[in-house]
Amino acid sequence: MAISKEIYSVLETIVGTEYISDDPVICEAYRSGPGGYENGLGYERVMTTIPGCVIMPRTTEEVQKIVRVCYRNDVPYVPYSTGFYGPRSHPHVEEALLIDLKRMNDFVLDEKHFYVEVGPGMVYSPIQQECMDHGAYVVIGGGGAQASAIANLIGDGWSPLSHRIGLPHRRILGTELVLPDGELIKTGSLATSDDPFWGESPGPDLRGLLRGYTGVRGCLGIVTRMAIKTLPFQPERLEPTGISPNTALALPEKRIKWINFVVPSKEAQVKAMKEIGHAEIGGAVTKVPLFWRAIAKAEDKEHFWEMWGQENEETIANFFIVRVLLIGYTSEEQMEYDERVLMDIMKEVGGEARRTKPSDESWIKNADSAGMWLMCGGYVSVDYVIETLSQATEHGPAYAELKKKYTPPLMPDYGDPGWFQSFELGHQGYSEFLVYWDQDDDTDKVDQFYVDTSKMNIKHRFYTSLLGPHQPLYLTGPKYGPNYHHYMLKVKNEFDPKWMSHPPVPLAHDVFVERAPWMHNMKDWESPEDLPK
Repeated sequence: MAISKEIYSVLETIVGTEYISDDPVICEAYRSGPGGYENGLGYERVMTTIPGCVIMPRTTEEVQKIVRVCYRNDVPYVPYSTGFYGPRSHPHVEEALLIDLKRMNDFVLDEKHFYVEVGPGMVYSPIQQECMDHGAYVVIGGGGAQASAIANLIGDGWSPLSHRIGLPHRRILGTELVLPDGELIKTGSLATSDDPFWGESPGPDLRGLLRGYTGVRGCLGIVTRMAIKTLPFQPERLEPTGISPNTALALPEKRIKWINFVVPSKEAQVKAMKEIGHAEIGGAVTKVPLFWRAIAKAEDKEHFWEMWGQENEETIANFFIVRVLLIGYTSEEQMEYDERVLMDIMKEVGGEARRTKPSDESWIKNADSAGMWLMCGGYVSVDYVIETLSQATEHGPAYAELKKKYTPPLMPDYGDPGWFQSFELGHQGYSEFLVYWDQDDDTDKVDQFYVDTSKMNIKHRFYTSLLGPHQPLYLTGPKYGPNYHHYMLKVKNEFDPKWMSHPPVPLAHDVFVERAPWMHNMKDWESPEDLPK
């Protein structure tokens, strides 16, 4: 049912005529596509709909009023910031209200206590620049600095910089959350004062409700304000260089630089990461997919395939890199000390330093994520694994073996086992497996690969962080926990009994499997007959 003229008029009085529209052209512009993260998959074709109306609030109070109108009149709605997450951040039901939060771009920096306070419309790049101008820095997600900081933190929030700064749930401080019925909840120290400096106490710690380990796409409410922990940084300026789209930050090498090391084996990679963490040096320590090196060197798509086509399973299986970011947080002398320690560790594991460009393209301030899609046009990470360093690195080969069954349409990567790195100074490890495809191909098998990886994780008892938003809840729920899906749905029904906030999440993938004919042969698990329509 379309949003009625009466409801539209009420919403218009909240934000003003300029900030609401049901113009079909404007609404169509908000539909996911035509390229990028997850675009071109069957999930997008089956699940993504054009919003019935778009509204742009400016304050928390306006968000509350909008949500109350929606809840009272059974109007489904979707919170939206930058839309970077492709089809999953868009409406899944017809005539939903899309609440575009980009006007909520408030920003406060507390340089004394090392945190920033932001609204959901603030993206990372200006936050990072302001932080660095005052001696601090924040984590930039692997996709670049164009994402909303709040959306990133309640969705994923990790990056190579998590080696030093830590995991996202630790960086969420005081937060304001508008629940699906319009009630305002303040968490952490905001619950007892106007100071958001503390996430855990003396107020309630509801960060698990906000995100779990990977968030549930706004189905439990809208975060309108958040304080984010920052950490001290070095004082030298990182100079912007290049001409768009080939831009980068030139690094002051006496205080910050990347060094790539070639090591003899995967065991050497893991040992090096453990020792670097034990020595408490470095800002980032990672092994990235080898085709990223070709992306970085490629001048265009054809050049990429010319280079990548020269690789094969043998060359990939016998090439091991550890990529280290050194940061002289306190002084040049500290930087020199850290580099000497690093070189001693690498000598022990048989590492050899390679010439590395003294620049950064995405993980400190920039946004080079468009280059990630250069080769094929479509891209997604099928899982994020957060485990010990020894265990996080075991998933990649299993994913690579399964991927052979789905290549093509998946891009050939010659068995590359994905990306892994150190988190929290080696106390945790992280693994991420990425896949690419051409959107002009038949992508049905990409959707099937997604579900098949879930079955593989269950079979091998592998950890996965994507329970709920990216996997069928009734496939994984009985196996993890077990029966965690019952608890997740109890929470959803308690906070949103009318299922108005981003329906049908967290059952969106279950609904997709039911709707998509090419997914029916994948289903060998039981699910309820009354899935949301």
